[in-house]
Amino acid sequence: MAFSRQELLAGFQIGACVIEPRQNRIVRGDTEVHLEPRVVDVLVCLAEHAGEVVSRDTLNAQVWGNVVVTDQAVTNCISELRHHLGDDRAAHRVIETIPKRGYRLAASVELVRSEPPPMEPPSPPKARMSGRRWLLVGGLFLVLSAALGVFWWRSASTATRTSVAVLQFENAANEEALDYLSLALPDEVATLLSKSRDLAVRPSAYVDGEDPLTAARKRRVDHIVSGRFYKEDNGRLSLAVEALHVPQERVVWRTRITVPAHDLLAMRREISDGVNRGLLPALGVTAAASSGPMPEHGEAYQLYLHSLALPKQPKPTERAIEMLERAVELEPKFALAWYALGVRYYDHGSYGAGGEAARQQAIVAQRKALEHDPDLLPAARRIVNQRVEAGELEAAYRAARELYDRHGPALETHFSLAYVYRFGGLMEDAQRHCELALEYDPYNPGLRSCGYAYLYAGKTSRFMRFLMLDEGSYFVQWGTVLFHLRQDNRNAALQVVRQAADEPTRQLMEPCLAGASGAALDARAAAFVTYWKRQGDPENYYSVAPMLAYCGRAREALHMLELAVDGYYCSYPALDVDTIWTGVRDDPEFQRIRVKAMECHDNFRRMVEAYDAA
Repeated sequence: MAFSRQELLAGFQIGACVIEPRQNRIVRGDTEVHLEPRVVDVLVCLAEHAGEVVSRDTLNAQVWGNVVVTDQAVTNCISELRHHLGDDRAAHRVIETIPKRGYRLAASVELVRSEPPPMEPPSPPKARMSGRRWLLVGGLFLVLSAALGVFWWRSASTATRTSVAVLQFENAANEEALDYLSLALPDEVATLLSKSRDLAVRPSAYVDGEDPLTAARKRRVDHIVSGRFYKEDNGRLSLAVEALHVPQERVVWRTRITVPAHDLLAMRREISDGVNRGLLPALGVTAAASSGPMPEHGEAYQLYLHSLALPKQPKPTERAIEMLERAVELEPKFALAWYALGVRYYDHGSYGAGGEAARQQAIVAQRKALEHDPDLLPAARRIVNQRVEAGELEAAYRAARELYDRHGPALETHFSLAYVYRFGGLMEDAQRHCELALEYDPYNPGLRSCGYAYLYAGKTSRFMRFLMLDEGSYFVQWGTVLFHLRQDNRNAALQVVRQAADEPTRQLMEPCLAGASGAALDARAAAFVTYWKRQGDPENYYSVAPMLAYCGRAREALHMLELAVDGYYCSYPALDVDTIWTGVRDDPEFQRIRVKAMECHDNFRRMVEAYDAA
């Protein structure tokens, strides 16, 4: 039986799942999950035509209207719905893919009725249970229902993406002139792999070292890709690459590529072909990754590869910028070179001498990257992030929503929305999108900053879950210190600080936590403030201000807090619930800043509500 859209919007049921479109959620027993409105709209459209094939064009027209989106946006919505509806390809098909035609909702649809159920006739007295027995049976039923609900939800939420890390390649002949390829070639392989939504590509640093296999097991990496190259006597460059399945310690794929040493574009084409035709199927990925526009200019590509191998320190970054500027001059449509240039501009502006001008150049470069490869998600994410850090919250929110509308639900799109919400102080929305991103990849280190949406809301245990996604990093060290400060655990914080690199943060916090105070910290506190102000990130100002407060530097702490609010890191309602501010809440200066923070938060909230309503 077909139901109208209006009937379905009031609520409907598919199997054990109750769909509440107006609340954007699916409920099963005692468990519920909130979805993005577009995902729910896709399900409503399918339910409206239950049992019939609905084409992608129809879904695009009814769900996205006039917004131009990729096919992947629809695919991602279908994937997320299957994920939450318990769709089992082998035994229980809920949404069927009809090749070259579209999708069909195979399961039956029932409306959720609001009428009370008919009364049961009274049971004979001799068959009636005592109140205590009813309570016992009812209690057991509820316990079993809850247990089954949790089991179903956990099963349905289990991530299925295969993880892979690409190791630094070995320069087998130790030719110094070819050293740059040790980093550049694996970067190319990782970039190609990251185009597939079915893979979670881990940083090479995760597993590089003396024992990559042990590191991969510890980090729950499913596959590692390694390679070695050398120059043959005939002047040709030879590259051997293989993929290892970590749990079984078994080689699942290998290839050998030989090209003229001067023709790195030929090497790139061979690598791309090998990844799509051999490596991806070996990793269990059926759909080939789009490699994006291929570079065409040999010198431009070689400059790009050289830039990839340069370290992230300020001087090498300046050299990389020179190389990449020349590369895009030689080949203006080289999207990946524009993306790499944007990354280097940002680093130069945030950690070098480039300042705000370099950060603006970074946005221009990322726009160029998207102009030549509209599916380059990392470039789109960086634009969102930089707009946020620049205090352009409305523009950032619009860009994040457009990113979601174009590409559909994915780790990257959920994370971008979470980042904007965190700046505006909508912490519950930020947490929700962080959890959705985590469902796509439960071990992705890039989600570590999601923890701050919980820390500033007083949910410290969930904070540590996200933080430890990048265990062992500089980020985690100082995040752990902030955690211990909120627990007022001075000794634990000091132990972590003593393991950190010797820079202004440690130079202040180590003597502070060891008992120094007053004038003994004056110079160190001044250096600390200067160091963090140079980073240009308002969230950093909020993050580090409590360190100053803990060390008895209330004025400097409130100065950094106000910089955060003035930079549109709204900091509210964190100022009311974050325990780190307990000691200064009665300070008139804190109360003045709090008023500004509330205004920032309210303006953002109203903007979001108006945008979503439209």
